[in-house]
Amino acid sequence: MEKAEKQNISAEGSVSVGVLHSEGGFVFDEKYFFDPEYRWQQDLQIAQWCEEKYSPYPIYNAEAQLVQLEHQPLPYRQVGGLQPNLILGAALGADLILPGNLDPDITQHPLQGIKDISTLKNICWEAQKPVNIFLEQLDSLKHKYKETAVDIFPPYFWDRSGRATIHGPLTTALKLMGEDFFILPFTDSEFASEFVMWIARAYNQLIQLFAEKAELSVTGIHIGECSGSLFSAELWESLAVPAMNELAEKNGSVRIHSCGKSDHLLEQMTQVHNVDVINIGSDTSIDRCRKLVGEQVKIEVIPDVQLLNDGSTENIEAWVKKCLDENNGGPLKIQFHLDSGIPFENIVAIFQALQSSGLAFSYESLVDRWNQ
Repeated sequence: MEKAEKQNISAEGSVSVGVLHSEGGFVFDEKYFFDPEYRWQQDLQIAQWCEEKYSPYPIYNAEAQLVQLEHQPLPYRQVGGLQPNLILGAALGADLILPGNLDPDITQHPLQGIKDISTLKNICWEAQKPVNIFLEQLDSLKHKYKETAVDIFPPYFWDRSGRATIHGPLTTALKLMGEDFFILPFTDSEFASEFVMWIARAYNQLIQLFAEKAELSVTGIHIGECSGSLFSAELWESLAVPAMNELAEKNGSVRIHSCGKSDHLLEQMTQVHNVDVINIGSDTSIDRCRKLVGEQVKIEVIPDVQLLNDGSTENIEAWVKKCLDENNGGPLKIQFHLDSGIPFENIVAIFQALQSSGLAFSYESLVDRWNQ
């Protein structure tokens, strides 16, 4: 492996809400998600806690890798920092669940049983809660910090890169409609296509609304098909790909995420326009992915949860080396989400495996960066 190739390979972790609560004592309640100033103060404390606990390993509070830390060079305030489909679900009438010790959710599938989306096409999003609350907060913060170097990040944006972040159309359909959506493509394929395309257009409307209010230029989009591997390649091709292309054409370069083993979806992912990052679950063939996308597209791979929980350090190191071998020198990032119960020695083994392969990893103090 040449030196230039080594510079394209890295690893980074994020810490779950559950760990931050159980081990750090942090609470993620309504005030955290609806008071940007309070959230900033707690995020500073979390950054300090992570630094004391995990450095020199690059493990941060990064919202399961949605945050691009290299694009947070300045202090910031995060407005509406909730998972994307929860904002959409709440705007459609569901109540938010904010337990404090776990990831947020919504109370119900707000569109369960829907047969006609005609009434959804004319929704005035800026009048819906919590969208209107977040828009008011953006106005207030822009005025407060107009003479300072504080960034304001709107909902669907986690840093100043301009990359919007949404759940994929299939994953969002399940959140809004429930498990009925698994059956819909077989009972009414036309309505299923119409529904996922409406989801894509609703996201486009919300992205544009929030970006304009925050005066942020959209440069790309993360499409997180967290439930994507539950669907067949045929349904991806007929439902997901057209809706994703609707998003890609509007928002620029695309990062696609699919949880779990997704070999059967790799060809469909390459049909999405403007893809520059593919983020795949463990056991998905990096070799096949690299052959499909070429040397320039970045591959991000996530180790299997069972491997992290129950595997030995030798298992972890073998998995890392397998990833490096299959990648064949292209840009690669190993990412993981540190949940409760994962032995920390297994996390350390990831970085040790990189070092034994001649690959350095770097750590930067966010506390020092934000306090400059």
